[in-house]
Amino acid sequence: MKIHHIGYLVKNIEAAIDEFIALGYQLTDEVCWDERRDIDLCFMRSGSYLIELVMPKSERSVVWNLLKKNGIGPYHICYETGSLPEALNELKLRGYVVISDPLEAVGISGRTVCFLTGRNAGMIELVEV
Repeated sequence: MKIHHIGYLVKNIEAAIDEFIALGYQLTDEVCWDERRDIDLCFMRSGSYLIELVMPKSERSVVWNLLKKNGIGPYHICYETGSLPEALNELKLRGYVVISDPLEAVGISGRTVCFLTGRNAGMIELVEV
């Protein structure tokens, strides 16, 4: 599978944007709020690399405890797939566990995404393209 982006947890999205701009990244779109996950997010690009900055808005955010436990930094790799159901079946057979049901992602133009975790690979995200 082709990598779509790397998810990066941050405490302050505006400060992180400034930092990544200083490192040569460009903001690809405005910061948006994902109400279901209670996160602010945006994408930044440097050459062929795309990162997603993710900031929990409150303690009810899906990533609040992850940020609290692990701090700022990369936390998932997102892979592109042409068929989310097929990719999910294949990964489940390899021992991956779905940690969030497939749903539309406001930050990726409403494309369907799903998060999984694997024993030897940690958290991954699939995006149907």
